[in-house]
Amino acid sequence: MTQNNLTPGGPPSWLRWFINDASRGFVDHESLAPIGCHFYFDDALDVWEVSLFVSNTELVGGPADGRRIPTGTQVDINLVKAAFDSEPTSYWQAEAIAEDDDLGNHLSFEGIARGHQVWLRILAKPPVWAGPGRVMHTTHGVIEDLW
Repeated sequence: MTQNNLTPGGPPSWLRWFINDASRGFVDHESLAPIGCHFYFDDALDVWEVSLFVSNTELVGGPADGRRIPTGTQVDINLVKAAFDSEPTSYWQAEAIAEDDDLGNHLSFEGIARGHQVWLRILAKPPVWAGPGRVMHTTHGVIEDLW
């Protein structure tokens, strides 16, 4: 799991446990590219915002050098919901709702996790800023996780 936030020292331990539990909802976890995570505490709303996504794989070498390949993401919604203390409110956003919508289409879960208010989003595609989480060396067929 990677992280991108402004919290020095990373997430609090309870949030790390929650993120790991929610990540178990990704189907075929063993063959996926690395799972990325962005989290942020919104003081004004007293809620932890968490976004999870499966990274892209970048091809290295050959005629498709530099091309990024998305990983098909499947989610067991019941496993994700089980990471919460009680049944969260769930939504599906099928399209980006504005030009500046960085999240695009995603699943959204809002509820209490380990005693804290959490808004979890599972993105269909990784955000542009995330970069590839894995590379595949096409000339050797070697796959390397970057994060």
